[in-house]
Amino acid sequence: MTGEPTRRVSQNFNAVDSALDSIRGFSDEERETVVEFLKVGRARVVAGGEGTTAVTVLGDRGFTWPEFDRWQRIFAASGTFPARWKGLHDVPSSWTSAAATTAYRLRKLDLLLEWLDTLRRGATALQHYTRQGIRARIVQQGDGLRCAVCESFNGREVSQGSDFKPPIHPGCRCVLLAMTEATLDEPIEPRTRHRVRSTL
Repeated sequence: MTGEPTRRVSQNFNAVDSALDSIRGFSDEERETVVEFLKVGRARVVAGGEGTTAVTVLGDRGFTWPEFDRWQRIFAASGTFPARWKGLHDVPSSWTSAAATTAYRLRKLDLLLEWLDTLRRGATALQHYTRQGIRARIVQQGDGLRCAVCESFNGREVSQGSDFKPPIHPGCRCVLLAMTEATLDEPIEPRTRHRVRSTL
C-alpha cells in the first residue's frame, strides 16, 4: 500500500499490504476500503443481485493484478483451471458485451478479495503456530476439488523463514494445519471440510 493513512489502518495486515503493493488501479481510499472489508470479514462479493456490497464499485476499475495474470497464463497453458476460477478462464476482448465484461470484473474482484483474505489468515495462523512452537503443514481440502498445481505441496511443512513457500495462488484452497506428534509421520490425505483449520 502506498498511502500513509492506509498503512496505519492496516498495520496488522502486512500480507495484505504486500499483495496490494503490486496491484494498480485503486486509489489510497479504495485500498483502505478493501482492507476495511477484510477486517470485518466481508471479503466476498457476489456479481450482481442482493449479495452485492458497496465495494463492488471497485469492480468497474480496470485494475492490474500481475499475480492473477501470471496464474491465468499458467492455468490456460495447462488446460485446467481451479474451481474458484469459474467465469475467469477467458479475458474479455474488445467485442465482449458490456454485461459480460462487468460480470468478469466483479468475479475477478471477488477472487482478489478472497485471495487477500487467504493471505491474511494464513500469515496470522503461521505467526500463531510459530509463537506457540507448533509445527504446521499445508494440506489440500478433501472435498474432491483437487488442484494439480498444489498436489506436490500437500503435506509439506511450512515455517517462517523457510525457503519453502506454497504457491497460494488466487483461488487456492489449501489450508494450514498444526502438526501433532501423532501426525508427524502419517501419510497426508486431504482433510474434510468440517475439520477445524486455518486457511493459508
